Amino acid sequence: MTGPLRTLFVLLLLALPPWRPALAQETVDLAAPFTAEDLSIQDRRFLQVALAFEGTLDAPIIPDWPPGAEAAMHGFARTAYGTAPSALHMAALAQDLTDRIARDGWTWRHLDTLGLSLLFPATTATPAPAKGAFTVWDHGGSSLRYRFATLSRVEAQALHRDTVALQAEGGTAIRTRDASLAVTRITGADGTLRHVRSDYIDGAWSTVVLSAEASDRALLGAVAASIAPGLAAPLAVTRGGRLDRTRKAAAPLLATLDRLPQDAPTPNEAALPQPHPPRAASTGSGFYVSAEGHVLTNAHVTDDCITIRVDGLPARLLAEATDSDLALLLSDGPAPAVATFSEAPARLNSDVTALGYPLSHILGGMNVTRGAVSANTGLSGDIATMQITAPVQPGNSGGPLIGADGSVVGVVVAKLDALSIADQLRDIPQNVNFAVRAEVAARFLAAQGISPRHAAPHAALPPEDLAQRAAAFTAFVECDPR
Repeated sequence: MTGPLRTLFVLLLLALPPWRPALAQETVDLAAPFTAEDLSIQDRRFLQVALAFEGTLDAPIIPDWPPGAEAAMHGFARTAYGTAPSALHMAALAQDLTDRIARDGWTWRHLDTLGLSLLFPATTATPAPAKGAFTVWDHGGSSLRYRFATLSRVEAQALHRDTVALQAEGGTAIRTRDASLAVTRITGADGTLRHVRSDYIDGAWSTVVLSAEASDRALLGAVAASIAPGLAAPLAVTRGGRLDRTRKAAAPLLATLDRLPQDAPTPNEAALPQPHPPRAASTGSGFYVSAEGHVLTNAHVTDDCITIRVDGLPARLLAEATDSDLALLLSDGPAPAVATFSEAPARLNSDVTALGYPLSHILGGMNVTRGAVSANTGLSGDIATMQITAPVQPGNSGGPLIGADGSVVGVVVAKLDALSIADQLRDIPQNVNFAVRAEVAARFLAAQGISPRHAAPHAALPPEDLAQRAAAFTAFVECDPR
């Protein structure tokens, strides 16, 4: 990014802090027994990945907490600490994986040509010479090797058959087969581990081959467990969630503690330094995308939240995508109404309406503003966002952007700081605001298992009817940050 573009990007305001009341401090009991009951889906997946890297989980990583994950958690705590799992052990797992991510750049990478996602070390991976139809990558910090290819049925069958033939004498190949999936795992005569997976997607067999030396068994197992069709949610801890709060509370201990001796008591929060005084509450907007109470908003609205409320009811963060600044919440109450997404992208100069709760401590309620799509792309040509002229203020973030027919065409996300731009360019920009495109938001929801309602464009509604309909599914989001 060039200097001027970088300057403009810095001037993009995602949210402004409104007036905030003080919050009571929250303590974290690190000695409390571990439970996954109130962890977000994103945090459950994060812990499963951490357990897979530890070598105690050898099962597909799913958006739940299956019995195998519970058993792996107990196995980890028993082996590493000699005790039953506690909140401290959960924090240690999360920190270990966070350190791995910082070191190797582990992320869930989507292989567009295969239609699969898997764990990939973006920082330390190095390309190797291709082998036939296979693209090859090596993990720079271990013996792990990736190979990717799209194969015909005959080619895939031959590959799995040839892999079984490499099984060391006396060993047993692990094989899984059904109409759309084939998995083969063997230990070769030279001790090398091989894991071959083929998924039938769009008329071809999307194939991943993993190999590693026996010393890197856990590493290969973690990557193998992560392979799944479609897009995967980000590999990150839910900001402000219980796992994040516990990890932060345990940080002083984890910095000096490797593994507890088996006869050592588990420390509690009394041994920790007192936390910094918390920041006061902030507010934003969102809108209901399912009858069960799922709410879409911006990730920066829920940034570092301890507790979240939607229309006054408790809510929890299920997933977020920082690259598109989107977050999915689940409210304790059902949706009063559910938004419908437009099947067609918003056209240039089409009428749009923004709804939300800007400057809630001053304005005190729902606010509706009207404008048009002024550019089909966002800042610096970003194709995931679009520029709009509908005026927005701090607190509008996460609210719906509605087309003339009442369907969602975007999610309000940002505005330019007019005074800062004026200082740079000696001119004051007028109504330069941005929204995440509806199709981007719909893909994010689909990746979380939410099927948003869609409708083909139809006749424009009277402005009053449009506002009344959209106000029913627009939500007020409150965040109590750390």
